[in-house]
Amino acid sequence: MSLIKSKPVFTAPSLFTDFFNDGFIDNDLMTLPLTRWVPNANVRETGNEYVIELAAPGMEKEEFKVEVQEDVIVIEGHHEEEREERDEQIHRKEFKTTSFKRSFRLPQSVVADKVDAKYAHGILKLTLPKREEAKSIGKKLIKIS
Repeated sequence: MSLIKSKPVFTAPSLFTDFFNDGFIDNDLMTLPLTRWVPNANVRETGNEYVIELAAPGMEKEEFKVEVQEDVIVIEGHHEEEREERDEQIHRKEFKTTSFKRSFRLPQSVVADKVDAKYAHGILKLTLPKREEAKSIGKKLIKIS
């Protein structure tokens, strides 16, 4: 006796495939990733501060929450979108909810109560000033004797 491999057969009725292929549901909906969205972040250090920039286009500044909890800064965002289309035969209403949460451990040199946040052109920019004693002196030429 030999084993024969068989391919799985899709047995759903044609209405199901027609429903997805004829435009009742956007093809984009079928290709959405199943993972949670996390905005990309740039973190840089200057002599006087640290800067965190998060790419979060399409959001409003009211949809962000930024908190400093001991030595961690927590950035949360929650965005809801509603789209409705009406036609003579079709009425469709879609909801889209996006949320994220990012955390960054802060160095001891950050003045936590002076953190500043601004949102413009799809970028959330956090400025974290350094303590005076931690600020770099910049460039200094050392004379060799």
